[in-house]
Amino acid sequence: MRTRTPAALAIVGALALAACGSDDSSTDVGATSSVTTEAMSDDEMTDEEMAAADGDLLTTASTRDDLTTLVAAVEAAGLAAALSGEGPFTVFAPNDDAFEDYLGEMGMTEEDALADTEFLSTLLQGHVVEAGDDSAMVAGMVDNPFVTLAGTELPVTVDGDTITVGGATIVEADIFATNGVIHVIDTVLAPS
Repeated sequence: MRTRTPAALAIVGALALAACGSDDSSTDVGATSSVTTEAMSDDEMTDEEMAAADGDLLTTASTRDDLTTLVAAVEAAGLAAALSGEGPFTVFAPNDDAFEDYLGEMGMTEEDALADTEFLSTLLQGHVVEAGDDSAMVAGMVDNPFVTLAGTELPVTVDGDTITVGGATIVEADIFATNGVIHVIDTVLAPS
């Protein structure tokens, strides 16, 4: 199991403090990638992968039409600066369909959720890990669950080319940013 370093603790503190603020940004349409379970020897994304990225995690997520709810939630919770920070971070990003399903199950509208910054901050921290792990590295974590910035554990399973993290399936992997990597998932990782 990975442990939190002082940098992760600083980010958790920044996320908690940022939950009281807000930030305005817009969303656009973006790129794609695919899941792979090919092994890598390194524990972090390479300098080449980070250098080839077009922007930080928030900027990268903002360019996608399937992560609009996530981006709105990050901005409403005042976490934009944290996801634009140094990193590296791995973000397991629920797509818009996942958020729609989750909010329906919770009996909440998107507006209700976006208005509850404390709820959003806790929820979003449960989707972020301090490390820049591509899909091959994620697949290698089968016996070693991730620990999120919220302190929750995300066990990993692999079945053929399908990788699940915390029970959510990675539907699109390896979307690289200058400060980490995004893996799009089909389920919101709700706190227990």
